[in-house]
Amino acid sequence: MEDKKKMIKIPRQIQLKTEFFVGFGMDELIKTIIVGAIAGIIAFIYYKITNQTIIATLIVIGAIVISVISLIKGNNNFSMVDTIKNIFKFSIMQKDYRYERGDSNNKVISEIIPKKK
Repeated sequence: MEDKKKMIKIPRQIQLKTEFFVGFGMDELIKTIIVGAIAGIIAFIYYKITNQTIIATLIVIGAIVISVISLIKGNNNFSMVDTIKNIFKFSIMQKDYRYERGDSNNKVISEIIPKKK
């Protein structure tokens, strides 16, 4: 049942969850906080090594801004991350289908005859 919920795309006008602004709800906020925490750890390590406060701050702010932009859902109810996932799934999906002519009792396999030169 849970899988069917994820597969159905609900129109943008119907809101099932509360959103802070259009396309950005609680799920996206949690993901953004996780990205911000990871970026904070990386920035802290960078600060301890180089003692540059501004660049360490820009690392955190940049990571948060990029995560918010990539997680906002558009009019088609897909975010940039969802679109990239779908592109990747499509690229590894089977696109060539081999088939055999005939019914299950009398299978006839068509042969490719090379052209004469």
